[in-house]
Amino acid sequence: MVPSPVKSACKQLLFKAKIYRFSLLLERFFVLPYHMITDKPNGFYPETSTSHFERQIAFLVKNYHVMSLDEIMERSQKGESLRGCVAITFDDGFKDNFEKAYPILKKYQVPATIFVTTSYVESGIAPWFIKLRFMFMKTDKTYLELAADKRITAPLRTREEKFAASEKVMRYFKDCPDEQRLRLLDELGIRLAVNDFRELDNLMLSWDEIREMSEQGISFGAHTVNHPILTRIPLAVAEEEIQQSKKTIEEKVGKQVSSFAYPFGKEAQYSPEMFNILRKLHFNCAVTTIIGSNNHHTEAFALKRWYPWELSQIL
Repeated sequence: MVPSPVKSACKQLLFKAKIYRFSLLLERFFVLPYHMITDKPNGFYPETSTSHFERQIAFLVKNYHVMSLDEIMERSQKGESLRGCVAITFDDGFKDNFEKAYPILKKYQVPATIFVTTSYVESGIAPWFIKLRFMFMKTDKTYLELAADKRITAPLRTREEKFAASEKVMRYFKDCPDEQRLRLLDELGIRLAVNDFRELDNLMLSWDEIREMSEQGISFGAHTVNHPILTRIPLAVAEEEIQQSKKTIEEKVGKQVSSFAYPFGKEAQYSPEMFNILRKLHFNCAVTTIIGSNNHHTEAFALKRWYPWELSQIL
């Protein structure tokens, strides 16, 4: 949703007056969600520009207590103050986390947690949701008609229409079982006449890059093996996805994995039954993509993620 000019102007006024500093007195903490960091965002992927990312990190270092997610959870468990605490996280394990974000994190000497989908690292194959966005970004077709359980149609004449169509198809695909989703993804490629994905080669982190960052204080959390929507698969399969991703990272990195990120992470995409699985597997916390801040009373296996409001004012 595009903010109104009046709302944006009010926020700018509040920011310049440094009213946001009063929020630092509240007993809460933020977990920031990032995905890809790039010099030239394309508008289709979940990207943050490198320059925006650095300005945000510089602002956070100056105004907040930036610490690892594990350290924040330790403080919470001990009942220690959480005022002004912020943890930086990345989902999926994209190579630009190493190439673009990592040098900035080192420069400002701040920790972060990267949630790795292990099959993407092992294979180097781009996630299905990135392939989906790529198809819409690259297609020359002006209209989509996709035969699924329900017929999906959308105009594709402009870049804006292509993005809107990708959102529409993404919402539908998220509700599909994995096998059906992969079949429909192939069909989508045929409909959009996009079948060359070489541009997406080398998109994911390597284990050598992960190990290097781990040695320099970057933490790694589990994000499943194949990025399924956990509530769309049997609970036993969901447990295997979680357990195997944790085991693989621990074997490759040589350090314990204590945090988890739910794929997609909305309320319908995880369940309280998974909290027990995570406890059994010795995780300390899990993050969602539900917008908000957290405090001492927030469920440790349903942490919200979002940005302090004033970060949007410094770009």
